[in-house]
Amino acid sequence: MNKYQVTPLALATLLACAPAWAQSNVTIYGAVDVALGKEVQTDNSRIRQSSVGLQSSSRVNLQDSFVGFRGVEDLGGGLQAGFQLEQKIDVSSGATDPEGAFARSSNVWVGGGWGRITLGRATTPSDNAMASWDVMGTGYNSTADQTFGSVGTGDRQSNQISYRTPQLGGLVVEAAYAPKEDSFSKVDLSATYRAGPLTVGAAYNKYSGLDANFAFGVKYQYQNLEFASGYYHSRNGRYFDRVTGQRVANAIFGSKGITFGTRAIWNQFSAGIDIARETKSEYTIGNARFDAKNRTNITVNGTYALSKRTQTYANYLRLDGFNQYGVGIRHTF
Repeated sequence: MNKYQVTPLALATLLACAPAWAQSNVTIYGAVDVALGKEVQTDNSRIRQSSVGLQSSSRVNLQDSFVGFRGVEDLGGGLQAGFQLEQKIDVSSGATDPEGAFARSSNVWVGGGWGRITLGRATTPSDNAMASWDVMGTGYNSTADQTFGSVGTGDRQSNQISYRTPQLGGLVVEAAYAPKEDSFSKVDLSATYRAGPLTVGAAYNKYSGLDANFAFGVKYQYQNLEFASGYYHSRNGRYFDRVTGQRVANAIFGSKGITFGTRAIWNQFSAGIDIARETKSEYTIGNARFDAKNRTNITVNGTYALSKRTQTYANYLRLDGFNQYGVGIRHTF
């Protein structure tokens, strides 16, 4: 029997939702992903070497371990309403996310044939577009995500109001706005187009008073092979000295570059490589601008599906000059 630890806040939320379960379709879902390996971690001041051990929600995993709750209710006339709550879990210790009980997702939505409006913390339009063309799907082992971010920002946004169109002949457009929080408001836009084996996407986002971030990419599937490439123009990041690994205070980092990835799939087995190359990187302190060393990062990944829900995998990442690796197992439910 599988046992899952639920925090008091999560339990209270479930109890609050219980009276509506008779009318709504509520699903408990999630993933458990843990690897044995080594990750080089970064905090606000320096890079810290970690020893070999169990890794959870790290760069050498495929994704977060989390438990989620989602529900949907048919309101009639083609209209639906729903919610989503997701809580990250550290599988190696059982600890929950220090950022908050439902920091992965906490939102409510309403939608119909005209599209969907979502209110609350959710993935950004930029991240959704990037995931459509990235060969690693913007997983933790994605060198595109580790090098350029989710188009220059995080993959999730609090205080977000978003609208997504229905599929319009293969085209989906998404727009989001986050009202001013910590002195910054944000606009986030994306578009993806799928036609058979071809996927094309573009993303743009901008915080008030800061430079814009944008990216576009393409992915093509030929028989059992996938090929993907993207261009990224990212700004507003934190800068860590490329020699000492220490964060440079008050420095704002920006970079532009390209990615190329390919993946092959044979029945239950898949193998892929993802390369990110900066063509220009720099940082500013006040009005002074400095060039930074361009990085080339790489991920090599292999997975084997034991079933539809359980995968074993191996990841090797060369990021910012550090070798990181993990051999793990992921189970979704």
